[in-house]
Amino acid sequence: MSEGGPLKNRVVRSGLWVGVSDASLAVLGIVRSVVMARLLTPDIFGLMGLAQSATTAIETFTRPGIGEALIVRQQSFEEARSTGFTLLAIRGVLMAIVLTLSAPWVARFYARDELSPMLQALSLVFVFSSLQNINIFAKRRELEFRQLTYLSQATAWVSLTVTIGATVWLRNVWALVIGQVASVAIGAVLSYWIIPGSPRLSLNSAIARDLMSYGKFITGASMVLFVASQLDVIVIGKLLSVEQLGFYALAFTATQQVSTTLSKTASSIMMPAYSKVKSDLPALKRAFLRTVSLVMLVILPTTAGMILVAAPLIEVVYGARWLPAVEPLRLLAVFGLFMSLVALSGYLFQGMGVPSVAFKLGVLRLTIIAILLVPMIQRYGISGAAVSVSIGIVAQWLAGLYFLRKLVTVSLSDMWHAVSRPLATTLAMAVVVGTLSAAIEGST
Repeated sequence: MSEGGPLKNRVVRSGLWVGVSDASLAVLGIVRSVVMARLLTPDIFGLMGLAQSATTAIETFTRPGIGEALIVRQQSFEEARSTGFTLLAIRGVLMAIVLTLSAPWVARFYARDELSPMLQALSLVFVFSSLQNINIFAKRRELEFRQLTYLSQATAWVSLTVTIGATVWLRNVWALVIGQVASVAIGAVLSYWIIPGSPRLSLNSAIARDLMSYGKFITGASMVLFVASQLDVIVIGKLLSVEQLGFYALAFTATQQVSTTLSKTASSIMMPAYSKVKSDLPALKRAFLRTVSLVMLVILPTTAGMILVAAPLIEVVYGARWLPAVEPLRLLAVFGLFMSLVALSGYLFQGMGVPSVAFKLGVLRLTIIAILLVPMIQRYGISGAAVSVSIGIVAQWLAGLYFLRKLVTVSLSDMWHAVSRPLATTLAMAVVVGTLSAAIEGST
């Protein structure tokens, strides 16, 4: 429950806080997705997927990387706090205006009139999120995650209650819209109650330029990675039906519930730690490889489990009407595994102060996906989309090994050593699960 102390203590303490929190959040996320899938139809999920694609586009293409800049900058956080808050507040209002004005055009593009009012309501998300307590980044910078855990838990529980209540009451896509807006609004309010300190609106031009200078590569990388991560949703929504997009969205969400969430959480803890030891290359290398090994202990068995039991998992948990999501789920489990590895190295590069690497790797991934996506979807449907994005992320990770070796002296053998124990455990688990599955199928 203490704060401060040596860097190692803060990292371990943060890992414990966030580990417990994320386990709880993962359970809540699974409960939420199961309830939603039982009460709502695939076309509702597909429609919400289109809306989220549009909101994510605006958020990503205007992402200034101010939070990351506040974490890694060497100067005082206090002197930059008000400027960072003001920049984020201005951005939030501008994004809300852009989304409100562009909503009719997005609705016409997908030939779904109901998208326009949905997007206009979702514009409130930008306003509420931009008003969150800026001191959240101070806590992350100093690796103090206790209050951040309280905040995430309180927000998640209230959000779950509101979303499920709205779903039971409405049984339509507006339940998901209400849940998302309420979640962000509640998080903004609670951030001031749980985390001390209230910033003021103030703008220092020199500090603003400093923050934006670091953030320019974050912005570029975010734009590229958004297109790479949302192109499949956009093309499926245009070439196939919203029902097919709903199946794809469910498979994607199920595979990301543990893998990507865990890796991003671990990396968000380690990024400020990397920043503090970036001048000590051996320590930086050890920290990164240990993080990879620990995260893979969970993600590798999870990936194997999803691939092996995808069909019964979908049928029993979500219901028989969702069975078309089985094959994409298996393929996207592979995507989730390599996405986790990419996230781990990406946050390392940010902590070292070289965010330009993520931009270069993102361009490679986007190029591969753009070449494969349309013909693969036309030939294989949503499974073709899953294959395309999986090939893209594997290529990004392989290319990232070059920069790991160049900047941190992490070799392929180092990576193999880091994942060898989790891999051996996973293979043993896969043999047991496969044998049991074959025995059960043979007896029936």
